[in-house]
Amino acid sequence: MDTLIFSASVGAGHDQASRALQEEILRRYPKARVAIVDTISYISPILNKLVLEGYLGLLKFSPRVYGKIYEKTEAGEAAADIANLPYRLLSRALTKVIRDYSPDSIICTHAFSAGLIGSLKQRRRIHHYLTTVLTDFTVHSYWIHEGSDLYCIAHEQLAYLMDDFGIPRSQVAATGIPILAKFSEKLDAEAVRAKYGLADLPTVLVMGGSLGLGEIKQIVECFDASAQDSQVLVVTGRNEILHNELKNRYWRNTFHVYGFIDFVHELMTVADMVLTKPGGITSAEALSQGKPIIVISPIPGQEDRNSRWLTEQGCAIRLSADKHAGLKLAQLLADRERLASLGQRAAHLGRPFAARDVIDQIEARLANQPR
Repeated sequence: MDTLIFSASVGAGHDQASRALQEEILRRYPKARVAIVDTISYISPILNKLVLEGYLGLLKFSPRVYGKIYEKTEAGEAAADIANLPYRLLSRALTKVIRDYSPDSIICTHAFSAGLIGSLKQRRRIHHYLTTVLTDFTVHSYWIHEGSDLYCIAHEQLAYLMDDFGIPRSQVAATGIPILAKFSEKLDAEAVRAKYGLADLPTVLVMGGSLGLGEIKQIVECFDASAQDSQVLVVTGRNEILHNELKNRYWRNTFHVYGFIDFVHELMTVADMVLTKPGGITSAEALSQGKPIIVISPIPGQEDRNSRWLTEQGCAIRLSADKHAGLKLAQLLADRERLASLGQRAAHLGRPFAARDVIDQIEARLANQPR
């Protein structure tokens, strides 16, 4: 099944979902051609730089502004269609790569990509089967475009949100959010601790996404002052300043600080809880491992919606980044009964084989397409 997957390198989540789908297709069809296209970068590296810097700047310095924009466009009201504004400039390059590659199927894991490719289908520039894979535990209007044949959402309980946009249930599949196959593996915790030199102690895994955002430093400092005989694994992503600050200081408890790594699934195996910003991919990974999620610093917008859904489902607790956050975290880590309850709910909601389910849906629908 030759496939083009269109993503966008705005954070690491969309790329991770794309890689998970690519991995699953190649597992089934080792000789298939499966390419991941970084949509904006492919069209224009300069445009990609401007968009990425603008997005990151907004998240870092004006998250509330980003949240207001998200809310204003949530129901599609007064929203400029990002797919239509640059259409004439962008359509030629995308049309060419699709026609040259001639895939059996197209998948989009980013709303911007879904809008552009959907516009091409609406204008009959291409006729390929188009699947849009939503990567959050919510549905926003910027994911919805007439050209999409199939929408894969995070959970069946979110299907009613698709009803609000007039999407027939026949075009919706509750597959879960695609994550890499390694998150479905059952690893031995003792072996992982030995591999990375970790202690057998109550353990918190702390993450701030690929960019290392959020009040990580304040919370772990407060936790260290409040807890005892505990272990903290901090993943700072690409935030080198934070990495160096945490790495080069004294801690009362056992601390291990990592940068941008590819073995988060192993660290999750030994963690009793995951303290994180509630990005869709990270949350899906934690659920797949049956780990309680402690939400910190959600970005207003999709992360705030993720946080709401996860806490409503009983697998997450939202922690305010105030002066008592570390103490609350220490108390929770000591509450084994509560952690067990949260973990059981997380395991129930986890979809470690979501990538498989997405491809199952596409295969079945392609088989029923008129030839």
